[in-house]
Order: sequence, then structure tokens, then C-alpha cells
Amino acid sequence: MASMACLAVLAGCAMPSNGPSSIGSALLGESNEPGMNVDFAVVPIDDVVTETLGRTVPETFSSAFRDKISGKVPSMPSVGDHITINIWEASPDGLFSTTENKQNQVQEIVDEEGKIYIPYVGRLRVVGLTVEGVRSTIEKKLEGQAVEPQVQVVLASNGGHKFSIVGDVGQPGRIDIPVSGLRLVEAVAQAGGTKQPSYESEVSITRINGVSGAIRLDDAMRDPRNNVWLMPRDTVQVLHQPRSFTAFGAVTEQNQQFFKTQNVSLAEALAQSRGLNDNLADARGVFLFRFELAERLRLAGRPFVPGLVRPDGTVPTIYRLDFKEPKALFLAGSFMMRDKDMIYVANAPAAEFRKFLSILSPAMTSVRYGQLLSE
Repeated sequence: MASMACLAVLAGCAMPSNGPSSIGSALLGESNEPGMNVDFAVVPIDDVVTETLGRTVPETFSSAFRDKISGKVPSMPSVGDHITINIWEASPDGLFSTTENKQNQVQEIVDEEGKIYIPYVGRLRVVGLTVEGVRSTIEKKLEGQAVEPQVQVVLASNGGHKFSIVGDVGQPGRIDIPVSGLRLVEAVAQAGGTKQPSYESEVSITRINGVSGAIRLDDAMRDPRNNVWLMPRDTVQVLHQPRSFTAFGAVTEQNQQFFKTQNVSLAEALAQSRGLNDNLADARGVFLFRFELAERLRLAGRPFVPGLVRPDGTVPTIYRLDFKEPKALFLAGSFMMRDKDMIYVANAPAAEFRKFLSILSPAMTSVRYGQLLSE
């Protein structure tokens, strides 16, 4: 009787587990039909899912950055710029010319009000004008005073045509944007490149009007549309942001793992976690947890309960792969991981039973030993 009581007590004890073991049994029969009371969408991984939902999804800049078709911007003075003004006259008896020299040079610095001073013209606001606009304005104001004046305006230094680059680059600082324009990848190269691999680097752009956007540097390198033109006074920040995934359950190494290459497949992720635990894993129960865009699920024809859609347009989604299927390894090799994905491998029923026996055996030995002593 004592042994039976011990068994009853032990049957109610919780066994140690590598994860939520009830998930495996629940998901193996899960349905996504409308009306089902579930908290996530379940998508079995097959050829169609691998092709539609298992591909790498590149990040993109918004239209505010991508719609600009040219990086060429007019040369415009800004506060603190050095301006050189050359003035020629047709007569040696003009305002600026002499018998020895028909040309005179005026050098000015744009003051805090955006103005410069020119003799016989006065204080002239130049901020907001192009170089050609400044030249033509000066020439018109000198008409009737100078003898057939010809004016040339040169920006000796143009602080307004610079952008700033900071963060994880070789040479952070302010860099000139040439007249021909400068694209994002070329700008990072001019700053000495990134200190880390491009697939571990995130680059953001902030404009003076407050518009900002961020993208992984390798996406800017792979897609020319993401290699956007920079604008004067942009701030570019490069950060070291390695992507990662987490493995739980019946894997050999439960841990957070970082992407070691530009693209990592589900098979590579499992290998990086040192594979399934032979003594614990249920090969039918390999699951991948992520927040998937509802639009992508719809395009792939995968049903889900409408109420699952979050404010950001994503759906809690669990992908399921049965490694007892012959093609499972091929599917796992083609299904790409994303940043912050979570892998869970369910425990096999036999593994749970072995855990129960490991708890039961010492107790049974103690019970039997007590019986022997009482005899």
C-alpha cells in the first residue's frame, strides 16, 4: 500500500522540462479555421510555404528617400560659408577697375543673418539663393553704377553641402557632397567603411526636416533602389546590430545565437544549436515562432483568425516542420531565418516517460528497501 501511495504522489509531481512540452502535442493537431479559439496562426512548412513565406524579406527605405531620382542639388551658400566675388568692368575708370587691373576681388563670410556686404551694393541676403542667383543679383544691383559689370561668385567653402556620418565607421565626421551627388553606400565607403560586416550593420538617415529611415547596410548594397542619394545636412548613423535567433526545447544547445552569415536557413540555425537532442527530441515537432505580416499570409493563402492581427499588421505565427518527412531537410535548407526568430523543438513522448522513470526509480528503491527492513 505504501508503494501505491508513493506512486500516486509521484504521478502528480511536475517533471523537469526543456520548454512548454504541451505546445508540441497541441500544435500537431492545431487548426486555423475561422472561429477557432487560438492565439496564433499555425503554418505547416511545405514547398509552397518555403517559396512564398520562407524567403528573405529585404528591408526598404520609404518613398521619402527612394523617390528622389537625382542627387544633384544646386550650390547654395549657408551661414559661415566663405564667398569669393570677382567683378570686372569694361572701362579702367569704373568703380572697381583701375588702369592696371580691370578686375577686383571681394571676399566675404556669410554672417549669422545669412548676409554679406559688397561695396555699392550693401548688405545682401544670400542664404536661400543659388550661386547663380547671388551672381545675377549682384550684377543687377551694380548696373548703372559700374561700367558694364561682369560678376563671378565662387563658394570657397560650402558647409551647407556637407553631411555628417557617425557611429561604427572608420572615419566619422562631416563630408562634402560633390556637385554630382553622393549615394549612401559611397558615403559609408568615404567614411572608411564599417568596422563590422555589412550584414551586421544598420544604417539610418535623418534629414533636417525630421524625416528618418533605417535599413540594413547589406540591403542597401544588394538593391540599388535602397542606395539612396544623400542631401546636404543629412545625418547618417551606422550601428553594429547583429541579427539573432533563439533556440529552446529539445536542442543540444539552448541559447541565443547570432547570424554568422548574411543569410541563415532553418537547417543552419538548428546546426548552429548543435542539432536535435537525440534522447529528447520529437522529430515531428520542430516549430519556428515569429510575427508574420498578415498581408504576406494572405498572399500565401494561409488562413488565420482575423482577430489575431496586431496594430503593426503582424500575426503571431508558428511554422511547423516534420523531420520524419523525407523532404524535411530540403525544406529546412530553403526556409530562411529572420532577426529575433525563435525555434522550439518538442520533447518526444518516450523522453517524457524516461523523465518520469528517472524520478520514480529512486523512490521505488527506497520503498523496496523499507519493505525489506520491515520483514
